[in-house]
Amino acid sequence: MSDIHGVVSRAKELARVAGRPVVAKLRPRIENIALDRIRPELDALHSDIAALRRDVEHATKELDGHVKWLYDEQRRLAPHLAALEARIAAFERPGSVARMAERLEYAPDEAEEVRAEHARIRARLAAISKYEERLARLEEDFAARREVTG
Repeated sequence: MSDIHGVVSRAKELARVAGRPVVAKLRPRIENIALDRIRPELDALHSDIAALRRDVEHATKELDGHVKWLYDEQRRLAPHLAALEARIAAFERPGSVARMAERLEYAPDEAEEVRAEHARIRARLAAISKYEERLARLEEDFAARREVTG
């Protein structure tokens, strides 16, 4: 049995050595044929990727505009919110000097209006914060995809 295995292994080695020049001549031709068959699919994939990149760049520019607008709104609303928080804090502390001064300035229904406005501003800022978090996640996804395709 070992003689048969030896003969087979020697025959394989001889075939490999004898076939090396033939394979060397055929290999470029086989690679060209394979590339010719795959080229249309590769071209289609390249065009799809280019279209996707254009779409992502357009969406990114649009999102960038929204983020800038939200940032400006947040910067604009921050001083108003701070002022309202100070006024509400004065109403919430019992017996404070500020409350006595505020009491002369505002009637109870006006204080409720201020509290309601404060709640609306907090809700707006919370929505802005959630939107910014969502945009940050989208930007991270976009950056990760760009690294993969880039």
